[in-house]
Amino acid sequence: MKLKWQITIIAILSLSFPWVVWQAFKSLNQTFQSNMLDAAAKQAQVIVKSVQQFNQSNAGQLEGLIVTALGPEPAIDGSDGEWTTLPWYVADNDLKFKLGSSQNQLHLLVAVNDHSPVINPNQISDQLLLVTGSSRGINRFTINRQAEGDVGQNLTQNQYQAYWHEVEGGYQVEVQLADSDITRLGLAAINHSNDDNTTMLGYVENQQIQLQPLFQQLPHWQTFLQQITPEDGEIKLFDAQGRIYYHSQNTEFVPKPENWLTELIYEFAFDQSQNDASDFFGQSVSEAFADGRIELTIKHDAAQSALIQSFISSIMWIFVIALGLLACYFIYALILAWRIRGLNKKLQTALDESGHIETTLPSNNARDEIGDLSRGMSALLSQINDYTEYLKQLGNRLSHEMKTPISIVHTSLENLHMEQPENAFVERALNANHRLKFILNQLSALSQLKQVIAETDRDTFDLNQLLNELCEGYQLQANHINYQTAPAPVMIRGSQELLAQMLDKLIQNALDFTTEVDQIDVILTTKDNSYCLQVRNTGSQIPADKSHQLFDSLTSFRQKKDQQPHLGLGLYVAKLICDFHQAEIKAANQAPATVTFSVTGPLV
Repeated sequence: MKLKWQITIIAILSLSFPWVVWQAFKSLNQTFQSNMLDAAAKQAQVIVKSVQQFNQSNAGQLEGLIVTALGPEPAIDGSDGEWTTLPWYVADNDLKFKLGSSQNQLHLLVAVNDHSPVINPNQISDQLLLVTGSSRGINRFTINRQAEGDVGQNLTQNQYQAYWHEVEGGYQVEVQLADSDITRLGLAAINHSNDDNTTMLGYVENQQIQLQPLFQQLPHWQTFLQQITPEDGEIKLFDAQGRIYYHSQNTEFVPKPENWLTELIYEFAFDQSQNDASDFFGQSVSEAFADGRIELTIKHDAAQSALIQSFISSIMWIFVIALGLLACYFIYALILAWRIRGLNKKLQTALDESGHIETTLPSNNARDEIGDLSRGMSALLSQINDYTEYLKQLGNRLSHEMKTPISIVHTSLENLHMEQPENAFVERALNANHRLKFILNQLSALSQLKQVIAETDRDTFDLNQLLNELCEGYQLQANHINYQTAPAPVMIRGSQELLAQMLDKLIQNALDFTTEVDQIDVILTTKDNSYCLQVRNTGSQIPADKSHQLFDSLTSFRQKKDQQPHLGLGLYVAKLICDFHQAEIKAANQAPATVTFSVTGPLV
């Protein structure tokens, strides 16, 4: 695994510390909220007992139809869009309604089940009856069943506004009454059927509509609830279906504008239910009593709110610090990986194409372990470089030191051969001495060749003309050598003698691996600002596992032996000459049984 990923994993594991702290704070918050909830529940039980006692002393005052506030301008369109949050009052199995108020006007939404509608403007039809009572007396309104739309009425009265809406299995009527002083309400629906049967639904007794009182809030109830409402608390009295009788609170809680982010973080990190913000602003408990339900909300005081905000602030800072450390770990891992990668890259390129070893490595002056590693490798490379330089001079030294002994041995063997011309052992020794002398001369010539190449002067010449002249000479030696000339002069800068020597090596290499029935092609082409010289021969292939060693010194892949020893220097010398001409030499196998050597270099 990469070093940067190892450090990254360690950094990520370090996030377990803020996670543990978060769990501890979460547990502490749960304990805090549980204690608040228990205290609120006990307080709510005490308040319920007080409300029950007060209700017994004021019997019948928590009764009547409760009118719930609607939006500022509810649309009179027969739909229940504005009424979805209000519960239904059930006056009959087939008649139910909702009560609401807006701008001191009473609104009703009445739903009636009627599977046999009768609509007949000229005769009797289904009807909805509304009866209201106030200090001014009793009013009765009759709304006949009609098609979908606004309900028409006498313009001189204009006491209500209504909309008739047909629904599946019946109808729905939305009514707005103009009288704001209504204290009682009666509802009834008359359903006619096609067989002349009539059904009367709603608050009806003995075919008479019964008026139901509307709930009126009383001052002494409000005063009583205000007295028992705890500090920083809120009390709501509901009926059995969730309609509110009374609402009392001692302080008006106004959240600070900047608390929205803190609340959001709290809901996500601490609140278990995550249904609302009650845990952040306070705790709510609900207790039932004889006529409904009491909901008590205990608001958090400033100290409690500050404690919660301290929880959140501490967690946020710990996570920020942990993420900062994670980023630092990751950057540090990248720096370490970059330093090690640079050291590795420098090691891979320490030996250049000329055979020189670069002993200075990156991070050599660093005082850490990577610096120690760099200095140790530099020392090792220095020793290898010294040994390499010694090996480079070994050929000259051997040639110089062994030239005189070999000459003495050669002279002695020739004299002995003259005396004993039939002696096979003397002839073998003489041939071996010839080969040894040739090897020493080749090693000495290679060392001198590098210096000669470096000191060679450059001039501009036509490569096409040079190859024409050389190939004419090669064709005298082997008639299966062909040259495909370029259509125009190919001007390059370099040394004609060195290029001729390079081509000699490539042609000789091709001749060594082919027979007279094979073909050797020399091809010169140009493209853009470069030339390409190819020497292609059939009848052989480069071993796939040896291709990377092809241009190394002292490397030979010949299978057969001949009279002339081969030291594997030909292609190495060709590469030295190509480097001198800023050219690139490559070798590649081609089908069938074909090898191509390509030299690519720049034109003048």
